[in-house]
Formats: sequence, structure tokens, C-alpha cells
Amino acid sequence: MEQKFNLTIAKPCSEKFNKFKQTPTGGFCNSCKKEVVDFRNLSDEQIVKYFNNNKGNTCGYFDTSQINRTIGKVKFKQSTQFKFFRVAAIALLSLSSLHHIQAQEQKHKTEVVQNENQLKDSQSHKSESQQSLLTGIVADASGPLPGANIILKGTAIGTSTDFDGEFEFPKVLKEGDVLVISFLGYATQEIVIKKEQTILNAELNINMKEDLSCFLMGEVEVNEVYKSKPTFWQRIKNIF
Repeated sequence: MEQKFNLTIAKPCSEKFNKFKQTPTGGFCNSCKKEVVDFRNLSDEQIVKYFNNNKGNTCGYFDTSQINRTIGKVKFKQSTQFKFFRVAAIALLSLSSLHHIQAQEQKHKTEVVQNENQLKDSQSHKSESQQSLLTGIVADASGPLPGANIILKGTAIGTSTDFDGEFEFPKVLKEGDVLVISFLGYATQEIVIKKEQTILNAELNINMKEDLSCFLMGEVEVNEVYKSKPTFWQRIKNIF
């Protein structure tokens, strides 16, 4: 069964979500004495599942792209016959992939390996490059931000922060280069590299500011759009 909703927030709340006491699914608002559910990182299907299981009033915190549109899709329940065809298709793909991997391994065995001196020179050059790579931390007022993107402007060269908000840029930078730092829900920053940031062991610490224009909070109005049974071709499509 397919089910979709249209979610709206008629009266946005002016409270600051990042000031709320954290809860397992969001934060607790002391003003209205209720939990505000954080939907920002949920998929459409997860949001539909939530509202199917929670029929009461819900106060939510959304990315503006998630509301005022038709949202959500629940996958159709597959019959045993369809599951069989799906398993068979996966098995055929696995056999094809295994054959490809074996062919690649055989190809690599026939390739010419670099001589010892060339390998040492390459490793030495790589070591020198690593020593001059820029490192740093991306954080906000609450702490490190894992998964923030750091891109050299005008290129596709970049990296992301680890669980501790730390990063090592994969390319040696020069004075005047511009790094673009972005993270969902925060204002994008552009950092111009200074001379002192191009030397060995240079570090760059970035403090991100929340972009409040991206989010909307308040009591959610849920309007069911429609329900329909899947067609034969929709059932075929959902196998893959």
C-alpha cells in the first residue's frame, strides 16, 4: 500500500532548538513543556512511518525542504514469488561481479611492477607531501562536527571531517587558495589560505554558525494525500 502526506507548519515557533535539553528523538521545550521531534535527518519513508504510528499532535523541527510538499512512500509488501526473482537476480549479479574481480586480479598479476629504486623515490615524495598537508577541526558552539565538507574552491578536491570533527586536506595548499567549508544546516564559509597556513604542521580551526533560515519548527499539520494499491509494473519496479 502506498501512502503519502503533505506536512505544514502553520505557526512557526521562535524558540531556539539548539538550546533545548536533548532527548532520544529531539529536544525538550521548556516553553510549551513538550518534546520537539528532530526530523531533519530522517528519510521520507521514516517520516511517513512516524506519523503512521503517532496520530496525536506533534511538534517538529524540519529542514524547509521537507515540508509544504508531498512527502513519503511506504514500500509495497512483496510476495514470496517476487522475493524469489529478486534473490535470483542478486545471485546472477554476484556471479558476474566475481568473474570480473577474478579477471582483474589476473590482469594485475601480468602488470610490470616498479623497480625498487622508483618505489623508494615515490614513497619519499609521498612522505614529504603528507608532512605539509593542512589539518584542522570543524566545530560549532556545541562541539566537533563530523561529516563537514572541506573543498578547494573551483575544484572537486576535498575531504570530510571524521567523528571528532578533524580533517587532513589531501592536497598541499598555497597562499591565496580558498577552502569552502559546508555542513547541512550551517552557513557555508570560505577561508582564504594565509602564508602561515602553508607551512609544515599548520592547523586550521573553523567555527560554524547555524543557518536558521534552513529550518522551521512548530506544531505539524498532517494532511493525507492519497492511498493507492500498486500496479503490476510498480510491483516489478520495487523488486530492484
